[in-house]
Amino acid sequence: MQILLNYPKGNPRLQEAFEALGHRVSANCYAAEEIASRGIAFVLFDFKQMFKTRWRHLRLLRQLRRAGIVTATWNRDAPWHVGVRGWEVAGLLRAGLLDLYATHSLQATERARTTVLYLPNAAWMSHYHIGDATLEVLREEHAYEVDVSFLGNLDASRFREHAERVRFLEQLGNRLREEKIRYRFHHVDGIPPERQRRIIQRSRINLSCGAASDVRGIRSWGLPERCYGIPACGGFLLADERRHARDDFKVGDEIVTYQGLDDCIQKIRHYLLCADERRQIAENGYLRVLSEHTYRHRAQSLLDAVKDILEDHHA
Repeated sequence: MQILLNYPKGNPRLQEAFEALGHRVSANCYAAEEIASRGIAFVLFDFKQMFKTRWRHLRLLRQLRRAGIVTATWNRDAPWHVGVRGWEVAGLLRAGLLDLYATHSLQATERARTTVLYLPNAAWMSHYHIGDATLEVLREEHAYEVDVSFLGNLDASRFREHAERVRFLEQLGNRLREEKIRYRFHHVDGIPPERQRRIIQRSRINLSCGAASDVRGIRSWGLPERCYGIPACGGFLLADERRHARDDFKVGDEIVTYQGLDDCIQKIRHYLLCADERRQIAENGYLRVLSEHTYRHRAQSLLDAVKDILEDHHA
């Protein structure tokens, strides 16, 4: 299949995945006649860009529909929608101009006339993988340098959506110091993937807390990308509870979730004491991610949905 990715800054995760599955990928064309002349069957649009240049996209969607070319977008930021107003998203879904709306969270999709596909984040395996480590080595307590770590955006002055995360980690850090539990919280900007892997693999417990898609007290149901990348590296994941966690993992068996500061502290204490249990959960999560939660799996889910839509078009 010929696939067009209309992402001004590119989408290397999906491009790698589509190409690995044997499909031809091109980028950034907005002329319907040229798209059709290339034999492109499927166009995936950058969600945010669709609203930045909405009139051009609405015109193009109509033209591509007439040409029988499947159109889709992937929202990895619901319900914040990268700042796009919720009513605008609802209007797009009810208009029915888009063939497929893929989203990491099914919040507010009940009235959509567009086909909705639950498509969570995933592990980017060219960046987050077990590398030179092995599951056997990660069972050894001497492999670890720190008890608890966090990797993510900690710049609340530039990114106000992360203010709650920063406050939570400040409170957590105070409690961990009181209990003499070693921790490091890393602002991820500028840390290359190989260093991130080392941090994950040298930490007994890896946290996920907060997400850019949380907004005005409303928590996203979807899991951030780190919830797949950490297990992909062989790390143990302790994540704040989100509704879709149970759609993607066996909670308590493949990852562990917490509700609030006190529960987080209690589970940190427990899993620092229970190393064998901790590592079994981490290994189960690792195997689950490799079998179901890579971007190659997400690309295949998109392609399966596109094929169903094309069959409906030709029925």
